[in-house]
Amino acid sequence: MSDTPAAPEETIGRKNRSMAHNLAVLYIISIVVGFTLCAFLLYLKLVHHINVSGSEQLQGEITSVRALLGTPSGLNAIRQVMQAEERGQDAPTNCILMRIVDPTGKIIVDCPNMRDVLPVSAFPPVGDSRSRKFQANGANYLLRTARLTDPNSEARGWVLQIGIDLAEHDQLIGVYRLYLFLFGLGAFLFAIPSSYIVVKRGLKPLDELSGSIKNITGSRLNTRLEADRFPHEMQPVIESVNAMMARLENSFQRLTHYSGNLAHELRTPINNLMLEAEIALSQDRTPEEYQDIISSSLTEYERLAAVIDKLLFLARADNEKNDLMFEKLDAGAEVEEVVDYFSDEASSAGITLLHSVDASFWGDRTLFRRALSNLISNAITYTPAGGEISISSSKGSNGEVDIVVTDTGCGIYSEHLPFLFDRFYRAKAGSQHSGTGLGLAIVKAIMEMHNGDVSAWSRPGHGTAITLHFPQHPSLKNKVTAEV
Repeated sequence: MSDTPAAPEETIGRKNRSMAHNLAVLYIISIVVGFTLCAFLLYLKLVHHINVSGSEQLQGEITSVRALLGTPSGLNAIRQVMQAEERGQDAPTNCILMRIVDPTGKIIVDCPNMRDVLPVSAFPPVGDSRSRKFQANGANYLLRTARLTDPNSEARGWVLQIGIDLAEHDQLIGVYRLYLFLFGLGAFLFAIPSSYIVVKRGLKPLDELSGSIKNITGSRLNTRLEADRFPHEMQPVIESVNAMMARLENSFQRLTHYSGNLAHELRTPINNLMLEAEIALSQDRTPEEYQDIISSSLTEYERLAAVIDKLLFLARADNEKNDLMFEKLDAGAEVEEVVDYFSDEASSAGITLLHSVDASFWGDRTLFRRALSNLISNAITYTPAGGEISISSSKGSNGEVDIVVTDTGCGIYSEHLPFLFDRFYRAKAGSQHSGTGLGLAIVKAIMEMHNGDVSAWSRPGHGTAITLHFPQHPSLKNKVTAEV
């Protein structure tokens, strides 16, 4: 049981290795692999060159022997050299090993050093122009068999067996192999510190970026990173960070504005309730006076309850956007139900309510009615007596449906339109109209829950038009978006 938590910790430790460490390791591996490949190719080239050199040396000796045998005393000269070598006189340190044999394999003359080392059968057959490697007594030899072209040897069928000791060649190859190993080890040891230095220097802009981001605090959300200070490869990251900071600053400002408005909306009715309670308790009151105070308090309670209800709805809308009861709605019938509900209020205010809607769309019945009710209620509030409110519809080419609520009220100035659907925003602050500033925010939240949108057009003194845009099928759009 005690060993169980260790595995996740080890996994986390392996995953959290620094990028500099990983890059340095890759850099070292690339250096070692690159050097190894180059050294291996050079080694192969050297071995090939030495082998070619040995073959050329043998060919040169064959030519020399043929030329010597072409003289009258050539064979005797060769025998004298071999006898001197056998007696240990004038024996070269790297003697060419040669032998002349007849067609039966009988040795005519040979080098004493090769008698017990290189038998006749070790040499390639006559006519094979290629050299053959042969190993004997721990040493390597390069062997060749060649025809003799002088008249005497050619008439008797003599052939030349010649070889060369590759000890010096092997020693040269071994030294080169050792040097390559030492150079490779040195490159590896050099690559370790140099790679970390190079990587650290290369990642220095990341440290600068981290330091710049650390300096950004809640009171400095307007700070933006200077893209010119960083390499070209980091430009997308800088742009993303600056865009994120812009969104955070905007959200923070909205949150600050929202918190201030929320505090104001809750403080006003609470202060009214406290004031009325203090007045009521300052002296004895008649039952009728207490009833008036309680009735006034009840009004403030209703106002508080309405604000809280709207705030709760917006909070749920932010977290439950897909928890809707979608059904095919007859827009005409739904609009008529809502219009009937407001008909008495509009008639009392001297406002005409008109509707001409012929469309159907997918949506949540309760939420659609709430959004439409908020728009009609707003229109009645800001439309003077004798004005008109109309609800109409239109269909798009892809099956979208627009529901438009138009009034002939006071209108809204263009600078207010971008903020019209923000929470607690009031386009006519200080007027005789009161409200929480949450009605249009709720409309926007409802449309976002339907994956639709809401837009406003207004002209001061002529009225306002609010358009609810419903997509073809919100639930299908959600599914397609999730799959993509």
